[in-house]
Amino acid sequence: MEDTRRKILEAAKKIFAEKSFFDATLEDVAALSGVKKSTIYYYFENKLDLLMKVIQEVFEELAMALESALPRGNAKELLARIVDCYCEFFSEKRDLLLVFQRAAFDLLSHDEACRRFQEIAQRFQEIRKRIAEKIGEVTTRTGKKIPGDALLRMVAASIGGYCIEELKEGRTITQDDREILKEVFTAFLA
Repeated sequence: MEDTRRKILEAAKKIFAEKSFFDATLEDVAALSGVKKSTIYYYFENKLDLLMKVIQEVFEELAMALESALPRGNAKELLARIVDCYCEFFSEKRDLLLVFQRAAFDLLSHDEACRRFQEIAQRFQEIRKRIAEKIGEVTTRTGKKIPGDALLRMVAASIGGYCIEELKEGRTITQDDREILKEVFTAFLA
């Protein structure tokens, strides 16, 4: 049973990465997963439910990666590790990043999707809050104070956007890219 559900989710990730929510069909998912369309309905209520489960997995995988990757250290060390973690996750999970981007554009005005997305994001926000507490408030070289949570949002948005653009162009995130991003996000710290 779990194997079938996993096959459906993996196929859905690929389909939603290639096509918009509106262009993707459950027939596409059925064909790629090797299961009947009726079997998909056994595990998922509809196409939106399937997409939301895929998005939930994106958040859960990223949250686990961030939590497991963070050693103790000062804000600069933690921030460098966070940059590494985001780059590694987005490089390894390219399809998930594209699913997330497509879903955001496709479903921004869909009330049910937005409500469910917020519920899914809640767990990730709790983890981000714990990580932000580890970082604490940081001070820039010019004396400006930045709360850890605001800094994490800036890093995630910047690196996510950068990785999306690189991956959409077929480029990979190199070790040099990671080092430059770490330098960019830690150079301003006092």
